[in-house]
Amino acid sequence: MKKAILFISLGMMALASQSFKQANSSSLSNGKNVYETYCMSCHMDNGAGVSGAFPSLAKTGNLADKNRLVKIILQGVRGPINVKGTKYDGEMASISLSDKETADVINYIRNSWGNKAPMITVAEVAAAKKAVVKGYQAY
Repeated sequence: MKKAILFISLGMMALASQSFKQANSSSLSNGKNVYETYCMSCHMDNGAGVSGAFPSLAKTGNLADKNRLVKIILQGVRGPINVKGTKYDGEMASISLSDKETADVINYIRNSWGNKAPMITVAEVAAAKKAVVKGYQAY
């Protein structure tokens, strides 16, 4: 009986793990599509951006604050920022995305081109839209 319970428990854990991996894979795939549609023309296909014009998203520490990323994507950003030692003083227009699209594109950006960060959920995007982010001002 104990072996049967253990076997069933292990099977359920394996299924849950596989489901989680598939959800992550789906989010990254969907996020790539959103990135290619809205972001790639400025930040390039490799996330490297254009020095002095459009900031790099590759191997940068500026992606840790998920609340700030949500604000930047959905509300845009204007004014000076520093990315990997390069100063940018431009403007990024807001992008009209659903919470799911926003989560997916953030997951893609934060887990591509040498970046590695935890996945963000749709619920976290909804909460981030209401959060106050220090140093962030929408234009």
